Amino acid sequence: MAELFYINEEGNNVHTAQFLKNRGSCCKTNCLHCPYGTTLKSFGLEFKRVGQNDISRANEIITESLGDQSSIGQSLLNEAFGNNNKNKVTKFNFKDFYFFSLKGTVAGLVKNGRLQLKDLFLRKNFNEQELDLPTVEMYFPKG
Repeated sequence: MAELFYINEEGNNVHTAQFLKNRGSCCKTNCLHCPYGTTLKSFGLEFKRVGQNDISRANEIITESLGDQSSIGQSLLNEAFGNNNKNKVTKFNFKDFYFFSLKGTVAGLVKNGRLQLKDLFLRKNFNEQELDLPTVEMYFPKG
């Protein structure tokens, strides 16, 4: 069963998208986890390039987003083809990654490719808000 609220870093109860969906309609008060897109339309997304001091935090978001991928199958693939660091921020690629925030709260991480965003990693409580790669890319600064 999906969680209906969680306690954030400041100790506040925060309603999840599932709680807000259960209500059945949007209250138009710009809830952080609004599943109807109201908050996203009102505030947009803010982006901050990952710095060298942010590598650990960025990798925590990737781990949270991907969940436990330490399966036997993944281990066998890593042994056969080498460990794929595609989903890891390192001191060599950190400038390709950006945190993105909604209402001042970090919602996830994106990897910028040459022509478009390549990978999206959402924090757990932002999964049910229709924050997919094309949507996030619409808000990504051009140029």
